[in-house]
Amino acid sequence: MGIFVEWFGSNWFNLLQTTGIVAGLFFTGRSFLLDTRIRRISNLLNITEHHRSIWQQVFEKPSLLRVLSEEPKLDAKPVTLEERVFVNLIILHLTAVLTAIRGKVHEQPAGQDEDLREFFSLPIPNKVWTDSKKFREPEVVAYLDSLLEGKRKSRRKKARRKVLQ
Repeated sequence: MGIFVEWFGSNWFNLLQTTGIVAGLFFTGRSFLLDTRIRRISNLLNITEHHRSIWQQVFEKPSLLRVLSEEPKLDAKPVTLEERVFVNLIILHLTAVLTAIRGKVHEQPAGQDEDLREFFSLPIPNKVWTDSKKFREPEVVAYLDSLLEGKRKSRRKKARRKVLQ
């Protein structure tokens, strides 16, 4: 016991310093994790707010409901400027969300792929996407095109099944 008391007497300051440094690092790490969680929640709320504000337009302008139609008769009435702007806002929102997911500041929502596949398979969104994708980031084009290709393959399989039955 005498050796410990002697060692502690001569090293108490170093021990106190080391304990302070370790505790500081621990609390800094804990604070960083908490800040990361708060930022992710803040990002989720921000993304949700933007999503809501875009889709709010459908309720405020019923003419935009045609964007969701499976048979909008584009031959008789081509895509309007208002519809084109609406779909482009969704594409810009999608680009921001995909960037946040790639940057690991947002997690991919459950069902996102199927939701996007269904929306961009509709005639008006598909037409606007096809016309505007040359202006989009290559990662977004590759992602959305791969989703749509999956939908086309699924339709072909269903059509083949019907023919075979």
